[in-house]
Amino acid sequence: MIKDKIVDHRFSVKQFHSSYDYNWDSQFSFAGESHDFWEMVYVAFGSVVIVEDARVYSLKQGDMILHRPMEFHNIRSANASTPHVQLFTFSADGALPEKLASGVFSLTKVECDECERLFEKVLSYFDDYETDEFTGMECALGLTNFLITVCRGHDGKRQLVESGSAREYRRLVKSMTAHVNDNFALEQFAKECAISVSYMKVLFGRYAGISPKAYYARLRCSEAIRLLEEGYTATQVADCMGFSSPNYFSAFFKRMTGMPPSHYHELKKAEE
Repeated sequence: MIKDKIVDHRFSVKQFHSSYDYNWDSQFSFAGESHDFWEMVYVAFGSVVIVEDARVYSLKQGDMILHRPMEFHNIRSANASTPHVQLFTFSADGALPEKLASGVFSLTKVECDECERLFEKVLSYFDDYETDEFTGMECALGLTNFLITVCRGHDGKRQLVESGSAREYRRLVKSMTAHVNDNFALEQFAKECAISVSYMKVLFGRYAGISPKAYYARLRCSEAIRLLEEGYTATQVADCMGFSSPNYFSAFFKRMTGMPPSHYHELKKAEE
């Protein structure tokens, strides 16, 4: 007797936002960013160092990493190599498995070949305006299937850079994350982590590519967005995050995102 079987559709890629093919020199360094969609980075040649929130990763040829939405990340060339890096950004329906954001994936030769074929297809999809109506669907299904393959065959490796300065940077970011609602001054983080403010600036310049003050502001902005998406009002967010007034929070939010909190609410409602 044949019975129906319901398929658990945990996730599926629904939209590509960008696709890039980079060849960098040995001095390349990207200051970093965060955005509200996924990013997949594949190293086709050479080696790079990637900072992902508090973690500093080392990637070599054949390695892949995924950055989850709103996760700060940057990248730079490493080991005097001239890296060839492919990446694309995308949104998905449903939640991607947690293990996909758990570290670095070292792909097999077959998986590397498949990843590069998929990348070329996505890149041509962006470049060719005359592709037929099914090409985008093929790209989305291709990436969905590829991520399933990676999930089945790998666990993310914690290929962390374990130098003393990387550990100090990690400790600082963890402290900032723990105090994201406390509106701390840099001196308070320096005291908690037993380092000077000037050395904090050196560490963040080296690993984050931005100042510690700017990094903390990004963390607080991401937390404010999370609270707004959960239904908190701007006044409630200002109160629970230690802003002196709702007006000051609104000015901070507009400076960081380009829009006041009320417009962010309206934008999210329009997307639903």
